[in-house]
Amino acid sequence: MHFLSKRLSNYTVFSSVVDTSQHVRSSGGVSLFIENSLASHVHTYSSFSSRLLSVDLYFKSHVKLRIFVVYIPPTSDQSLRDETIDLLINALSDAKRLGFHHAVCGDFNLHLDQFYSLFFNQPQIASKRIHRLFNFLLSNRYVDFTPVNFSPATLGTFHHADVISRIDYVWSYPLLKCFLLTSVIFDARDVNFSDHNPVITYYDYSFLSSSIKPARAQQLKRQVRHIFSFDSVTPSQWDDFSAYPLDGRTSQANLPAILPKF
Repeated sequence: MHFLSKRLSNYTVFSSVVDTSQHVRSSGGVSLFIENSLASHVHTYSSFSSRLLSVDLYFKSHVKLRIFVVYIPPTSDQSLRDETIDLLINALSDAKRLGFHHAVCGDFNLHLDQFYSLFFNQPQIASKRIHRLFNFLLSNRYVDFTPVNFSPATLGTFHHADVISRIDYVWSYPLLKCFLLTSVIFDARDVNFSDHNPVITYYDYSFLSSSIKPARAQQLKRQVRHIFSFDSVTPSQWDDFSAYPLDGRTSQANLPAILPKF
């Protein structure tokens, strides 16, 4: 990460505290690079462990964004794996309780495509402890926006020798998922930088913008537009609207509230 941070001067790096104890079998340490114009909105960041990091960004109109980065150890270190999964579930539950827009990204060392059929067809098995993380995410309506691997030929996020799999994800909570645009897997195999392919998820930036209520906008002399949802108009509402007298003195402000707006 130090190699990257020195070459990306327009980004601020937030990293977890690395566990250097001898009993740890798997590697650790996660980081989040935030472009400097957004880094000024960082309120705090927390290192839950060397494998779980969160960064909080605060914006106008009380918009709070929390980004988690996680590395879940492989099954060769089951104790640390269980500990990291439990930490993540508790941290996500806390973000949900506090009303954060939030997402979690990283190397999960888990195969979602193997779990989907269990979740939808065998819920009793899906609810077992071994599946608790994916069960928590799907039960709480988190969304992973990257296509599932349906064949070995599909581009995965991890490749080693002839093995291709998808173990890296970006999960978005319902408060954030409505701003999802698209997600892609970037093919980095020719770069020889890592045995992982990055997952890139795009969001609509508008949720970070301040929302001004109509009354406040009027105080600020700003123009306000009303958008009518014509698809939601009932026949009786159309009749009322048709019967309403319109002339040159009629303005949108004094029209009766007979058409649904959003």
